[in-house]
Amino acid sequence: MQPDHAKILEQLHTAFPARPIHAQGAFRDLGAPNLDAQSYMKQIEGRTWEELDRPYLLRCHDALSVLGVPHIAAVLPVYLRSLMEDGAGSPAVYALLHLLTKRGAKQKPGISRTRFGALVGELTPAQCAVIAVVLRAFAVEVEGESLGFAAQAALEDWKTYLPIDS
Repeated sequence: MQPDHAKILEQLHTAFPARPIHAQGAFRDLGAPNLDAQSYMKQIEGRTWEELDRPYLLRCHDALSVLGVPHIAAVLPVYLRSLMEDGAGSPAVYALLHLLTKRGAKQKPGISRTRFGALVGELTPAQCAVIAVVLRAFAVEVEGESLGFAAQAALEDWKTYLPIDS
């Protein structure tokens, strides 16, 4: 069964309310090598995720690896939306799947367990659920492709948040 993208995008908008983002301290934890942090912060300051310059953020997807967890949570819906609308063609697909995958004992690619836990702790249950739904929909679309394996690995870490009725 093919996922209903319109329904998932509606869930995304519901789970991630449009609130102004405060950029101060966005890169304090990890720094921002290879990224113009000041420019990125200027782009997000005072805007809601729905008002952000989506092409700019998608081009600067490397920011996901160095942003502080609260700022990741603030911009995450832009990247999730791209995964739904652009699919495998999203410029941020690899960075997003990496971010949403918890590094395992067998050294699968992903972020540290500590950072993953902090991200989950920053999100509401509804936000975790919509991440799981987006990952599942994407995994169905790219099943059998190399991206399908990465999507499945990420989904493994989020499947406990899947809504029972979906």
